[in-house]
Amino acid sequence: MPALVALGLLVGSAGARAQTEVSATGSPVESEQKAVGEYWQARLRYGVSYRTGVQGDPRVDGLSYDGLTPNDPGLEAWGWYKYFGGTVALDREGFSLNDKTSGTRVTQGGVLRAHLAATGRIPLGPLRLEPIVGYQYAQLPTFDLVNSVAFGTASRHGLLLAARVLVDVGPVTVEARGAYPLALSTSLTGARSARSSGFQAGGGVRVQVFNTGSLHFGLMLDAAYVSDSLTTVDQNDVSVSSSQSAVRGGLSVDVQWKDPATGPKFGGVLVTVVDADTLAPLDGAQVWLGVGGQRRAVSPDGTGALAARELPPGPFTVTATVGGYLPYEGAGEVAAGVDVPIALKLKKQPPKVGALHVLVVELDSNKPLAGATVVVGEVTVTTDAVGTATVDHLKPGPVGLSVSLAKYQNGDEAASIVAGKTASVTVALVPEKQRVPASITGLVRSTKGGAPIAADLEIPQVKIKTHANDRGAFTFRVEGGTYTVKVSAPGYITQTKQLAVKDGDQAIFNIDLYPK
Repeated sequence: MPALVALGLLVGSAGARAQTEVSATGSPVESEQKAVGEYWQARLRYGVSYRTGVQGDPRVDGLSYDGLTPNDPGLEAWGWYKYFGGTVALDREGFSLNDKTSGTRVTQGGVLRAHLAATGRIPLGPLRLEPIVGYQYAQLPTFDLVNSVAFGTASRHGLLLAARVLVDVGPVTVEARGAYPLALSTSLTGARSARSSGFQAGGGVRVQVFNTGSLHFGLMLDAAYVSDSLTTVDQNDVSVSSSQSAVRGGLSVDVQWKDPATGPKFGGVLVTVVDADTLAPLDGAQVWLGVGGQRRAVSPDGTGALAARELPPGPFTVTATVGGYLPYEGAGEVAAGVDVPIALKLKKQPPKVGALHVLVVELDSNKPLAGATVVVGEVTVTTDAVGTATVDHLKPGPVGLSVSLAKYQNGDEAASIVAGKTASVTVALVPEKQRVPASITGLVRSTKGGAPIAADLEIPQVKIKTHANDRGAFTFRVEGGTYTVKVSAPGYITQTKQLAVKDGDQAIFNIDLYPK
């Protein structure tokens, strides 16, 4: 029994091995691999065997035999709980010895083999390995050659070391088996001592025939090779050795009970986040997976891939964002036992730009001026019949523009571009025969943090003084020319600036003062 317990612990630890993967919560979880579906399996077999053997006795001539015996029934059953189980079997192997010359039967009988063992189940990809350790009882054929050719049996008790490997291919299951009974004791009536050894190897093919609820009926065709040897010593110290081999073949009715609910209950989603144009994986993506009424953040690996498993069947949504790309949302259906692949193809964000709408009018009459040339950076446009022009794809920030039209003085203006919006500006042109004072506006700010300064401003040439308001803003109106502007404020270094303007200019003149 200690050996059986040790095997159970070993098989259980191997069968219940876990893999780390991402669940719907976005955190690593320990996910137990699912066991094979059946809870129990029973197999009723009938077949034939062809035996050959030899027995040597130093007192008489030895015996050799061979023959076909069509009486080889057996019953074997397995019971399972997840990765642990047990198996029991009983086989009767018929035996008949005939005289080849006369064709008469010399002797007959049968030998029994039975075992009771613990077994485990280890999934290995498409294979299932079932190691077996337990107790085996086997009868071995022997003959009394001294008095008459009489059939008898020796008994062997052994530790059974066996295994079977199964591969499912649709409705067909291929099985390979092997067994080695480690003899613990061997006995024969009338013998002072006995020892034996043997092994068995074989396999078969099972074909699923039909189902009735949880019961799955199939037919199995199998074959096996059995080899045994026996040595006995009688009370007179006479040693008798025998060996036999048998090729067994048979047809079995195989019944399995599989709970319909033991199939896969969960599915998975394989997500890849790639560039829509190059299909290159995107690193650093943020992914949100919505399934079962919950939305969770999950993290792909460095290749933009993510495997989310243990998900309940049903619809799912997945959203991904990466810096510099537009968000992308995909959807699909989780299917039990299946990893659903979905590729999130993210497109790069278009440049963040704005537009400028320009209206050109005459200063006094406010009449729209058609055909005026508007220059904004490197872009030149012309106003339409209602004096308007639009410039697109401008970067956010301040922008200057100049307007020219025959018989009018040139006009300059400034505007602030906001991404995704259209800024508007009106430029009033002055006819050349008129002289319109220039307008000078600006801000006085501190070089330390950009705080507004209520400074004093003076233009000595024209004896103009003004005071900036609490926002640092000021305005001058002067005729075209070159001027010296003096700017002062308590706690700041007084500065003198040169300024040149033309008639009708609307100039922006910002001044930054340094603290003392």
